[in-house]
Amino acid sequence: MKKTSVLLLFILLSVKQYAQIEKGTYVPSISINGQYSTSPKSDSVLSNKSNTANLGVTLGFGRFIKDNLLLTGTASYTHSGNKTDETYIKTPDNNRTYNSFGNTESIGASLLRYTFITENFAIRYGASFSINYSESINRQSYNEGGPYNPATGTYATILTTSSTYTNSLGIQGNLVAGIQYFVSKNLALTANMGFFAISDSYSPYGHIKKEDGHTLSLSLTPSFNAFSAGLTYYFRPKPAAAK
Repeated sequence: MKKTSVLLLFILLSVKQYAQIEKGTYVPSISINGQYSTSPKSDSVLSNKSNTANLGVTLGFGRFIKDNLLLTGTASYTHSGNKTDETYIKTPDNNRTYNSFGNTESIGASLLRYTFITENFAIRYGASFSINYSESINRQSYNEGGPYNPATGTYATILTTSSTYTNSLGIQGNLVAGIQYFVSKNLALTANMGFFAISDSYSPYGHIKKEDGHTLSLSLTPSFNAFSAGLTYYFRPKPAAAK
């Protein structure tokens, strides 16, 4: 691993600069992502069905502050929701429902250096930083058997509900690397992966009552969860008119 890192560093420092992206080039971006999943499970005792949905949007705007050096700012919003129903087969009046939904807002910035290996192929590497705020509400309701009613010959059903609120404020830093293949002067195929991440979050409200929580996490290995791929379009500045 050490030899590989040294070799990569040597390549980055010694390769010939075949091309460059000029200072003043703009790189706007927008991404929309969504996910929906359902997970029904049942056995002789319990029937369980869970539905989860997420929808998010990210806006970004970057500018090359020097040749081959890109500074980008981003803002994102994500909404998520989950509903789980549990029904006991032999006592269907005793069932539970869990509902949760939440929102996450994030702002961030990144600084990336481009190094061209050929006229069309480039490596880019750098660091990113973000501040995240999230809040969620979890609601639970369940029915359970109550006192026996001799007039109807049935047991009364008691409905119980509860609700909890949580929120957190966090910061995250990443070292990232990626590749770019330019299919034209302005359009490139892009792939990125995070290689080092550190994050810290603070939760002023948790569970049912007010309480503090503090979480620090550190990752030193490549993260496929941070992998992304797509197309990038570069709005290059117009060349100055000849005098």
